[in-house]
Amino acid sequence: MNNNLYSIPSTAPQQYFVDNFIDIKYQRYRQERRRLQLELLKLQEYIASENLRVVVVLEGRDAAGKGSTARNIVNHLNPRTARVVHLGIPNQSQMRNWFRVHEELMPDPGELVVFDRSWYSRAMVQPVMGYCTMNQYKYFIRRVNSWEEELVNNGIKLIKIYLSVSQESQLLRFNLRETSDLKYWKFSGNDRAASEKWHLYTYFKERMFAITSTDYAPWNIINSDNKLSAHLSSIHLVLDKFDYPKKDQIYLGEVTRVDELDKMGSIEIDGVWFNGLTQQQFNILERLKIHAD
Repeated sequence: MNNNLYSIPSTAPQQYFVDNFIDIKYQRYRQERRRLQLELLKLQEYIASENLRVVVVLEGRDAAGKGSTARNIVNHLNPRTARVVHLGIPNQSQMRNWFRVHEELMPDPGELVVFDRSWYSRAMVQPVMGYCTMNQYKYFIRRVNSWEEELVNNGIKLIKIYLSVSQESQLLRFNLRETSDLKYWKFSGNDRAASEKWHLYTYFKERMFAITSTDYAPWNIINSDNKLSAHLSSIHLVLDKFDYPKKDQIYLGEVTRVDELDKMGSIEIDGVWFNGLTQQQFNILERLKIHAD
């Protein structure tokens, strides 16, 4: 085991995408999501029957779609053996015992846990915003690879996903949140401050990739400028990591014929349903939907 801070792991982060999900339209998205969620139920049964311990890490900048992706993964799963962890603002005790805090959140045998932000907050947002000291950051970077290796050796299947959002899409989503009657609370001054430190965040993100993408826990990068595509690709990635019984190859993104889709003239945005739309009206609103939470 090499704990040298500047050692380069053997596995570079990989861009992950499914051709048929790129620029997917809302009508197809709903049908493909259902197919993938049916597969997730099969996977959950397999995890439970084999007493597997599965961790999915979702990281990314603010408004990258971590929360909505986590919800789409667990939405129809049995909550007894699947949960989302969102630590929130850590207290001082948690900040001092960063690895131990997350060890206590790891899954039991037969359980799937999705981290909506994770221990990697210490690698990106905390040093960018000054929430941790540089000594805390350096200690984390020195230790995280060996810590994750120990998790894997103890039977945890670790899947790390980074949702990559462009600066333009992030600003659009901030504006949509800020002006939303239902989701204004999701926007804060810290969001704006973090966006103003875009390049500093990029530095810490790239350093994290260079140091912490290992053969036993590689990073998978998914473009999330289109949240619909990111949701499907994230689920697809999780399914692709397992060979579970009755695995249906249809989830691999087989193209659905347009005449098999619902001929919808309605769409929901920010809690409001728009009905009886023309195709042109639907297309315009669909462009907003790909950024909606």
